[in-house]
Parts: sequence; structure tokens; C-alpha cells
Amino acid sequence: MSFREAADRPAMRRVGTLVNRALRTGGVELRPVNRSAAPAVTEPPPVTEPLPTDLLHSEAEWRASFSTHVSPILERHRRQTAETIAALRDRYAQPLFGYVRVWDLVERLAGCVDPTDQRLYCASQQMHVRQILEEMEADGVATPEMILVALIHDLGKLLLLTDEDPANVVCMNTAVGEHRDGAGLDNCLIQWNHDEFAYERFKDVVPDELAWLIRYHSLELHGVRRLMDDSDLERCERLLEPFAHYDHATKTPFHLPVVPISRYRDVIEEAFPDPIRF
Repeated sequence: MSFREAADRPAMRRVGTLVNRALRTGGVELRPVNRSAAPAVTEPPPVTEPLPTDLLHSEAEWRASFSTHVSPILERHRRQTAETIAALRDRYAQPLFGYVRVWDLVERLAGCVDPTDQRLYCASQQMHVRQILEEMEADGVATPEMILVALIHDLGKLLLLTDEDPANVVCMNTAVGEHRDGAGLDNCLIQWNHDEFAYERFKDVVPDELAWLIRYHSLELHGVRRLMDDSDLERCERLLEPFAHYDHATKTPFHLPVVPISRYRDVIEEAFPDPIRF
């Protein structure tokens, strides 16, 4: 408060006294207002419009809508021929993303969504990987090899971030053409998708049996088991079938794993200390 304001206060009180005396003479009295008792001034509630009825879908309707987008992709994948498979192998014989660190690829999975997966719906592929790892750890089967495969098995789906047709990236695989029983998977022509793309990138930098698992993790086993040789059958029982359980049975759009993906960075950095061709 300034000196002038302090000096003026007595004068203001005298003025107030004279005003009150004059008002009382006329039958009027001034009283202090109790501010705490005064009603609060509130804004009127906002005017809201009801949602359009065409947006009020049930869960069943959303699932059916998702399914209508899946069927054409599955059909295009089913129509792959020896010629289209050869063309895809040619197209991706050279690096697509250049020389990159594998951990950077794992992080990119956070923006990658499989448009055909009716168990994950719109959950990312990185979320899928975290769900696999969480369940493996809970069951006590998270060996270093299984952790590594879980982290990198779907990196081929990064093709979804390009202009490639999803029919050539996702979906389950089977053999194309005729093959004799027991021929061995490596001697058969298998549909092309993210499995083969990733296998070509990792086959020289991971153990052979892990490369095999990456290559065939999307196989429709009931359709190709007769084509497996003894080595395939042994790996299928020991590696593919246990991994397939966690790969498929853990999928859900409703569960967020507690452990962040960054916990596994050391596994990737140790396995791939240098950038790889991808």
C-alpha cells in the first residue's frame, strides 16, 4: 500500500459514516455482503448433439466390418502362383531399408498393424511381441533363443509400412504346386510373405534352426506336415509347435503387458552388434 493510500483511509471512513447517516435518515441501511453465502455463478451446460445412429455399432458389428476387409486380402494371398512368388523374391533380393540396426526395426513394429489379424484387431505388432514374451516368462519357457525369435519373427511385417500389397506380407502359408511326401520344406515352393522376407535377412546372422523357425512360423501345419522330412519334423515338434502356441494363443487387443519392450534391448544388441542388410 502506498503512503497516499494509507493517509486517505481515515478520510474515506469519515465519508462512509456520513453517507450511512444520511441513508438511515431516509430509512435505508447499508450492510456488508456475506460473499460466501452468495450463489456461485455457473456456466450453462454445453449443448451436446446425440451421436449419429450409424456410429453406434455393437461389438459384433465392428467385428463383421473388420472381417469384410480381411477376406479380399486372404483371397489374393491364396492366389499366389510360382510366377508371383518368383517375382516377389526378385523384388526383395536387395536391401529395402538399407543397413539398419535390428533394435531400430523392433521399435518400428510399434507403428505396424496386421490388417487381417482378427485376434489382435488394431493392436500393433510390437504389442503382439510383448504379449508373447510376457506369457513365455510366466510359463518359464523364455529361453534366450525363444526370446530372440519372439523379438524378430515378425520384422518382415515392416513391409506393411511400404506400398506392398498386404496379401504378400501377412496371412498363413502353404505349399504351392505338387510335392512328394517327405520332400523337405526347403525343397518345396511355399507361399511368400513376411516369413520369407525376414528369413533372407537373418539366415546368415542367427543359428540355422532359428532361421528355419522364422521362415516357417506361419505355416498351416495340417496342410504341409506330410511334406516335412525327418529334420523338419524334429524341429516342428521341438521349436515350431511350442512357438506357435505363444504366437497365436496370446493375441488380444485388450491386454497391455507390464514390461516395456526396452527391457529386451540388450538381447538384440548382443545378438546383432552391427547393422544388418534389411
